[in-house]
Amino acid sequence: MKAFDSIRIKLVSIRLGTKNSGRLRFLFSAGGVVFLLLLAPHVAESSGGSLANSWRGITPLRSSAADVARIIGLEDEPNSVASSGPHKVEGGEVTFSYLTPTLAKIYRAPASMTGKVFTIYFKPSQPMGRTDMALGAGFKRCTEERDRSYYYFVSDAGVAYRFTRGTDTVETVIYQPSRAEVRRLAVSTECVF
Repeated sequence: MKAFDSIRIKLVSIRLGTKNSGRLRFLFSAGGVVFLLLLAPHVAESSGGSLANSWRGITPLRSSAADVARIIGLEDEPNSVASSGPHKVEGGEVTFSYLTPTLAKIYRAPASMTGKVFTIYFKPSQPMGRTDMALGAGFKRCTEERDRSYYYFVSDAGVAYRFTRGTDTVETVIYQPSRAEVRRLAVSTECVF
């Protein structure tokens, strides 16, 4: 909880110096809470902390289907098919992909990674514009050649924001393996998985 409080304090201190007090009110509204949760990785990075590619404690290549079932509250037997989603959660919708035995073989991943969460896709229910995001230097803009309707801001830590090109709004927040983890696997991608 201390980390969340420091994020809120940092954001408040950033916004107090602006002329637009509406931004400060937004931080404490329901939409502001979602905004804080999505912006938390950036704030941690800009304040000297490490940028985490974890959603509510679920981390790519570390968390299992059982971890997802526990966090999401699935009552059935946890397995990757049942826990893939999409699942309605507070603030939006979340979907998980898993490292299957076939993908593990293709990516030359260690057997211990099989069945682990590979990528987390969070779609916020409240629209957030590109101008509302204060992405740090750790994020680089990326455009996939095959899909020109979206663009991304991707960090080496594994957090990516997918923006709709026409409206410049966040469509999906993606938590994927970090660049260092991807280098250890036989996989390549333009922007995201």
